[in-house]
Amino acid sequence: MTKVLFYIHSLNKGGAERVLLTIADEIDKSDEYKAVILTDTVDETEYDLPGSLKRIVIDKDGGMSARSRLMAIRRHVKNEAPDKIVVFMLSSVIRAVIALICTGYKVIGAVRSNPYDDYSKGRKRALLLWACGRCERIVCQTEYQKEFFAGRLKDKCTVISNPIFGEFADKAAEIGVYDDNIVNDEHDGRIADDVQTKAFIRTTNSQKIVATGRLYDYKNHRLLIDAFAGIASDYPDTEVVIYGEGPHRASLEARIAELGLEKRVFLPGDSDHVAEDIADAMIYVLPSDTEGLPNALMEAMALGLPVIATDCPCGGPRSLIEDGVNGLLTPVGDVKAMEEALKKLILNEKLRTDMGMKARDILKTNSVELITDKWKQIL
Repeated sequence: MTKVLFYIHSLNKGGAERVLLTIADEIDKSDEYKAVILTDTVDETEYDLPGSLKRIVIDKDGGMSARSRLMAIRRHVKNEAPDKIVVFMLSSVIRAVIALICTGYKVIGAVRSNPYDDYSKGRKRALLLWACGRCERIVCQTEYQKEFFAGRLKDKCTVISNPIFGEFADKAAEIGVYDDNIVNDEHDGRIADDVQTKAFIRTTNSQKIVATGRLYDYKNHRLLIDAFAGIASDYPDTEVVIYGEGPHRASLEARIAELGLEKRVFLPGDSDHVAEDIADAMIYVLPSDTEGLPNALMEAMALGLPVIATDCPCGGPRSLIEDGVNGLLTPVGDVKAMEEALKKLILNEKLRTDMGMKARDILKTNSVELITDKWKQIL
């Protein structure tokens, strides 16, 4: 049996943490692997630990010095004696590589964000490239991330996308109506599934435009709010609902009030049932300035929602969306382009249906089973 230690800063409710837990849980269920999770600390809001996974916390109180943390990583790795070490997030990769100098252990580093943001030049870039040079493998989410590396480092890189998580795959199976008699028929917006030889018809009367994600500046939910303000009077039955919580709530609420949209734009906070809450939406929007590979966008596509996303670095939306086919891409921060994209979908029900149905192909290309198998190949 192969023992795999996964290391990340915490299990905070973010995309990287969710992917790590999913992959760790899936491989732990098999007879071939045993997974254990090592985190630096415990955050206030975290994902529950699935299955029978073991977790080790280095510094529960958050008062440990940087040097002591490195020594603790080294000690826990030696105690667990894993066959493989997988480290999510570049800052954690650097820490792990430094901590394990002269131990004989090498790590598999998982890139989960845009390396050009924080590691484009200077000492930070040099330190990252040094650490990655000592990794066994580097797993990227997109080709754009892979392009950050060069030469021998690029040869170490493998691109593995993110999986569609269980609740969204389950919800996707419930939505709409299946008609077994329709094959390769696009009449009335019905798109045939070449694999299942049957069409999936998504029906909704909702006028709701939705977005999901933490209320951080780089998520740029203000872009969606401002774009909606430009068209709201033309579509009086349409509303915007943004699910998530974060430090930018106050500024977003102030902007909504400034635009007089208190009865049209809503911030209900975090949801424990996102798939249920957004499943009937008319349009899903990802307005971010930067992303890794956005799980939220993938989940909306799995539900058959017509999606609009900013073409943001590090290439995540572009790797998922063929513009005009299974979604729409708009330039980062471009309010007018977002307005036009919203109008295009609001006015064309058939286009919404077509795009949403084609977006559902992600259920086949990004199933948990397929993505887990790719990770097993790396391990």
